[in-house]
Amino acid sequence: MQIVLLIVIAIFIALFYALSSKTSKKYVEGARLVVLVDNNPQKQGLRTAWGLSVYVEANGMRLLFDTGPEPAVLKVNAEELGVDLSKVDFVVISHSHGDHTNGLKLLASIKPGIVVYIPPDEGLERYVRSLGLRPVQVNSTLEIAGGIYVVKPLYGPPIEEALAIETSGGLIIVVGCSHPGIVNVVRQAARDIGARPYIVLGGFHMAGAKPQEVQGVISQLLEMGVERIYPLHCSGEAIRSYLYGESYRGGGVGLEIIQDVVND
Repeated sequence: MQIVLLIVIAIFIALFYALSSKTSKKYVEGARLVVLVDNNPQKQGLRTAWGLSVYVEANGMRLLFDTGPEPAVLKVNAEELGVDLSKVDFVVISHSHGDHTNGLKLLASIKPGIVVYIPPDEGLERYVRSLGLRPVQVNSTLEIAGGIYVVKPLYGPPIEEALAIETSGGLIIVVGCSHPGIVNVVRQAARDIGARPYIVLGGFHMAGAKPQEVQGVISQLLEMGVERIYPLHCSGEAIRSYLYGESYRGGGVGLEIIQDVVND
């Protein structure tokens, strides 16, 4: 009888702590994202280049998601947009292609030894080390700071990871090129973190996509709960033209998103 009573008490304690941790979950508040590099123009006075780099402020942390193809473009645009790259805490690289990694040379010159989260790619790891930076390989979805996640790498090819920021309104998901498929990436983030995707921003890898393919992808994203979609970089004009209005407000270098408020 005593054993049964102890088991019942233990179950109640476990349930109490599980419910407590769930209800006391902390979300990121005041997230800010700035597109520093993109091949699509958005704001005058900035340089465009084929590639992507997004600056993120969230939960007191500053990070860079991808770094674009040229250190000079990253440097000039960051200065024009008032972003101090010397204050970046860490970098997340989506995949190994040079239009996302070459700007690391700038980070190496101003933040030697900074941590760079990468997917499991030996060539990318060697490159990051050669710059005097510290690569950290990600194999499964990892919370790298409170409410900030690197999403489990999926194979495209190449193997690619994404960034997710958990806010009270849902997940802000930042993608590099979505070689594994944008729907697959968003679904992975939502499943692993256990939250609804809210904003999706980055390269969708859909240049040349047919109208029915574009419609299918957008429908799936909306069904998952996505409310704001910003296709950048390699997304293609078909999807950028298709998305206009309530779910899409443009996107390119200089785009700034503050939580769910967009400054065009």
